[in-house]
Amino acid sequence: MKPILMSFLLALLSGFSPSAMAQSLAFSQVKTVSQVETVSANKVWKLNGCFYNALLSGIVSTNLGYGTYSNSDANILVNNQSVAVRSSRSGGGYYHAAGFVWEMSWPMWLQAGSTLAASTGVLSVSVIEFTIVP
Repeated sequence: MKPILMSFLLALLSGFSPSAMAQSLAFSQVKTVSQVETVSANKVWKLNGCFYNALLSGIVSTNLGYGTYSNSDANILVNNQSVAVRSSRSGGGYYHAAGFVWEMSWPMWLQAGSTLAASTGVLSVSVIEFTIVP
């Protein structure tokens, strides 16, 4: 990424200030996060996606005219708050079957001091760490 674009992204993460525009990001490492980890000082994390530990529920129906419904969610924890990254809803019966799957659009950025952990339905999160360079 060009330094100007990276400086702009950094300004969006930290709130706009003239000094933020003078900074850039330098690649640090690629990692996967499963248990609670904190973004270190002078770092930002770019979350690229998840490794899921379960398949989505499928549509199941009976021939008795009664509907069978299933829900499946996958979440991560950001600053101890549950964030949905994938969701599936389905229902079916003798006359109909319907369902949908929603998945988060990546990337997601986390600033220094933020915490991240895998949660329901997620094994780990793919992360690229950058160092903030003045």
